[in-house]
Amino acid sequence: MSKILVLILFILVGCSTVKKEEVKAPPKPVAPKEFSRGELILGTELLTKIFDEEMAPLSCVPDHDEASLLLRTIRPRMEVVQDDMEAMLDDPKEVDQLVKTCDQNCTCGYVDELLREHQVTLSKNQRKILNGKKTDKELNRCMSFVQTTFCDSDLYKTLDQEKADFSFDEEAP
Repeated sequence: MSKILVLILFILVGCSTVKKEEVKAPPKPVAPKEFSRGELILGTELLTKIFDEEMAPLSCVPDHDEASLLLRTIRPRMEVVQDDMEAMLDDPKEVDQLVKTCDQNCTCGYVDELLREHQVTLSKNQRKILNGKKTDKELNRCMSFVQTTFCDSDLYKTLDQEKADFSFDEEAP
């Protein structure tokens, strides 16, 4: 009986001194920040030009490797933009809207490339409008704008934070 009593006391003491582990709530998932179609397209074009060495590096994108890393980081968002825009190509009203509004977000060059890639036939009027909007002067103005604002943009800041996920992928065996 005394052995049982000692055993029970031993169990009670042992159980009363066990530290309860704090149960931490799993971190709340953070929704990815949304960026406009124009921001993503222009950001991708800028990073591609730096990567291809067609443009001088920026203070926040000092070299080819940084441009490559940021391009891999922006790619998932850009794929969503491309999928959305490709879905629009099936509707003539949507195509007309793309042509008419591409100058508002500096995406006329991208829109033209997408239309050609998917062999979308434009009316003569649509082609004239699009060609008028994607002049070298306009494309240079857009690229100049993104070049001067990219390093301070929310898009760059977000990509810079997220790029760690992609840089570890490179180092994996």
